[in-house]
This record gives sequence, C-alpha cells and structure tokens, in this order.
Amino acid sequence: MDEKLLFKNICNKSNNEITKKYEFLGEGISREVYAINKDYVVKIAKLDDGEYQNRVENHVYTHATKNLIKYLCPIVWFEPARIIMRRAIPLSSLISDKYINLKTIRKEKESYDELNKLTTTFILLPDDICSTSSWGIYNNEIVLIDYGCTTYLGDAFYNALYNW
Repeated sequence: MDEKLLFKNICNKSNNEITKKYEFLGEGISREVYAINKDYVVKIAKLDDGEYQNRVENHVYTHATKNLIKYLCPIVWFEPARIIMRRAIPLSSLISDKYINLKTIRKEKESYDELNKLTTTFILLPDDICSTSSWGIYNNEIVLIDYGCTTYLGDAFYNALYNW
C-alpha cells in the first residue's frame, strides 16, 4: 500500500480501531502514541488539548528553519486529531534520568543555542524540551519526538494566531 493511502486510512479510523490494530507505545496527558510499523507512529489526540499539541507540533515542524528542523523528528502526515511521525527510539527507554542536559544532547557546538532558539521562537515549554521523554533517536541522531507543549504565553499566541 502506498504510504499516503496508508496515512489517510489511519486518519480515517476511529480511536477504537487504532487501539485494536496498532501497538500502544505510550501516552502523555493529551495524546496516545501507537506504532504503525517499524517506520512510523501515530499520535492520537485525546481531546482538544491533544489536537492543540498536534497543531503546534505541525506548526513548529513546518516553520522551523534549516538549522532548527534538524532537531525535530519528521512529521509525515498531519490532521488535527492525528499526527504521523517517523518512528524514533525513545531516549527514555535508554536513559533513566528525568531530564537531559541541552548542552550535551547533540554533538554540534551550536546545539545549545539553537535548542534555546527553537524553544523561544515557538514559545515551547522549556521543561518539556528538557524532559528525557521528549527525545528519541532517529537516523542515528537525537531528535525531539514531542515538541507540541507551549507556555501560557505560547497558548495565547497560537490561539490568537490561528483561532484554535
């Protein structure tokens, strides 16, 4: 099956159908994550907050500059209730620490400054960006796998910008 058709079919399934068909990987407060296969995951919004996080993640991914997008796990399909991303190995499955050190998470000497720029540019929640559970390994690089949580100011900004 062609990937676009696969993604479209998944997005047309009910939450119950996805739960029955795909492997549950984990959940946050507002989204559940399922493995589609070895290459992709789908994040399902639980309620409006989950749709908001999917929308923010998509906004960040589609508006990140070349020097910032390298820190993000790729999004391959977006609908507010569903977001499909490349599958990464969660860093939390390899590291028991609750938080990571942004100064050492990536090998690039400018990574700390760029990750701070990513956080401030998109008004992301710093505690979320530092959380080990927000990171994974994709294509032998450590990338953010969860970048949809914003600060209160970010909430106001995105709600005003998009009328979510």
